[in-house]
Amino acid sequence: MTRNDKYIFLLLGLIFIIGLFVVFIKEETVKTIQRVESVTTRDLTLLERKYEDVDSDNKKESIELYNSAQWQPDGSMGWDTGHNWLLIVRKDETVYPLFDDWVQHGELNFWIVAFNKSQVEGPESTDLERHIYVMETRGIKLFDYHWDKQSLCYKKEIVFNPPNQWYGRSSSKYSSYSPTMIEPQVLKD
Repeated sequence: MTRNDKYIFLLLGLIFIIGLFVVFIKEETVKTIQRVESVTTRDLTLLERKYEDVDSDNKKESIELYNSAQWQPDGSMGWDTGHNWLLIVRKDETVYPLFDDWVQHGELNFWIVAFNKSQVEGPESTDLERHIYVMETRGIKLFDYHWDKQSLCYKKEIVFNPPNQWYGRSSSKYSSYSPTMIEPQVLKD
């Protein structure tokens, strides 16, 4: 074996090890969200509810955002410096807790986005892949949740989390009561 052959094998080995490292790092950033039979929302305030078919089964699930702050008699929200935030997907009697954590000096916002990955013209609901994007604003962190048809669970991936964040400031859309954020039950279907 010549000296150049040794360098080539060393280089190929290094590339292989780096490739494995990248694959394992990627695997660690994707977490599985399993169903639970129930979740406690007692002492939490429902801030927002949307009905959307987020698992492409032609049935709308309820996406609900809760917070530990309470509405005040004057209609304002009783904010403190931090609160527990809970985002769930409710499918019949089954609940998937996507986010359940304390957020200091920030809030949680979510968006439901549908992708037509197969680029079908005039796609049916089952042709679309939906993602729930969640932004935590204690700095800025963006999560991507999507339904995994094979595992029958949600997958969570951190898609944006810049290092060395000291703090972040944002506007608050939950400062006052808005009944339009919590849709009535009649809109469920």
